[in-house]
Amino acid sequence: MPSIIRIPVPGTNGLFIEFSPRGYVPKTGSTSTVFIQDVAGKRHLRLDYGYNKTTNSFNYHWNQQGTAQVFGITNHSPAGNMGKALYNAAKVFKYAGRTLVIVGAVTDVYSIVVAKKRLRQVIKVASGWAGAALGTEVGGEFGAGVGTVIEPGGGTVVGGVVGGVIGGIGGYFGASWAAGQGYDYIEETYFEKVPEGG
Repeated sequence: MPSIIRIPVPGTNGLFIEFSPRGYVPKTGSTSTVFIQDVAGKRHLRLDYGYNKTTNSFNYHWNQQGTAQVFGITNHSPAGNMGKALYNAAKVFKYAGRTLVIVGAVTDVYSIVVAKKRLRQVIKVASGWAGAALGTEVGGEFGAGVGTVIEPGGGTVVGGVVGGVIGGIGGYFGASWAAGQGYDYIEETYFEKVPEGG
């Protein structure tokens, strides 16, 4: 879910972790894979690979606009080996994560088609996805906050994604289980008519 859901970063006045750019993107596409940005993409911290005018070399580095005070990372700061690993992992995570979401959705649709109690399964699946979305946001925000304390920028992203994955899984299974229990309780509860007093 973190590959498709924006993960809020606490204490940043509206910044989110994403894996696609917002705002202006060159015709050739973005050379960044990780984005901590606002809704318009104007305030951002992004992990980039390309020519770095500060070091006069090609390397992995952070580009930022309006976020230096938040993360303490200046424009064109080299990201080193950790940045290289994060850059490449983000590239894979973006597409692998979205593929897993599609596989999960197809699996859930199939589970509805073959279910003996279709309404129950529809409620479980819908609740599970809602719980996954909420869990991803809440867990991701918590993880991003912890990661920012450890290492602003890279730690923010890693913490946000790990927290989002854990929160999404917990949210899906927890909400799905609760919905199934609720359905069973309602289905098995019989209400007897109270006799009128005479």
